[in-house]
Amino acid sequence: MAGNCTATGITLSQTTVSPAQHILSSLNFYALCRSNRYIQSRGSNPVNNQELQKIAIQLACPSGEDGTAIAEKMNETNAFITERSIEALAPTAGERIVEIGPGNGLLSRPLIRALEKNGDYIALEPSVEMVEQAWNNLSGLGAAPVTIFTDDSFSAPVISHSVDGVMAVNVLYFIDDLDALFRKIISWLKPDGRAVFGIRSDQCLKAIPYTRYGFRIRSLEEIQVSLLASGFKHVDYSYYDEGLQPFDELEIPLDALIIKAIM
Repeated sequence: MAGNCTATGITLSQTTVSPAQHILSSLNFYALCRSNRYIQSRGSNPVNNQELQKIAIQLACPSGEDGTAIAEKMNETNAFITERSIEALAPTAGERIVEIGPGNGLLSRPLIRALEKNGDYIALEPSVEMVEQAWNNLSGLGAAPVTIFTDDSFSAPVISHSVDGVMAVNVLYFIDDLDALFRKIISWLKPDGRAVFGIRSDQCLKAIPYTRYGFRIRSLEEIQVSLLASGFKHVDYSYYDEGLQPFDELEIPLDALIIKAIM
């Protein structure tokens, strides 16, 4: 199902997609996400608040042995949403791409290979442990040169108007000021640049227990408004239902919203 809305030279469009193998419709999935009864513990004991808070902290910035373990789990949980984000970004040979929050980098390999040897890949990753792992996982691919900064998005030394595309998967929940982030990204982008953000819907996030700790949950509409107010001219998105997925001691309903903003 698709629709369009245009105002003052700014275009919003949407595409809703459900993979054939998933039997839940978007509406049914949203209804289930609103109900905590769809969150199931996989162990004999329910996950307590301290454990949930620990998961949330590690998701924001993995560190130590727990961080390494959760990064491996994130690779499983985030594989689909990252693949769809790379598809939406559509990187091509010779481009310069910035990725915010690649974690240990394993899921970023297809992006780097698409840039080929004459491209340029820049990663911004605040976790020191993840930077080391990402460097090991991404260097030596025989594709685009890899640069990894531990700076956050606001202080990273990215040259203005030098970037073709930006990608960030499961990052926006940890940003306090979206307008400021989007303005910063726009300052990096070339005049015809684009940015892709892979996120879970607000309905889904509100139903996941650990998101009550430190997550900034926003609706799709809030994010769209912020993107347009910050200077992007066109915003569209695709929706995917991923069904019930295992995560640590939980089984959680996941979806994916892939938001693409174009200068």
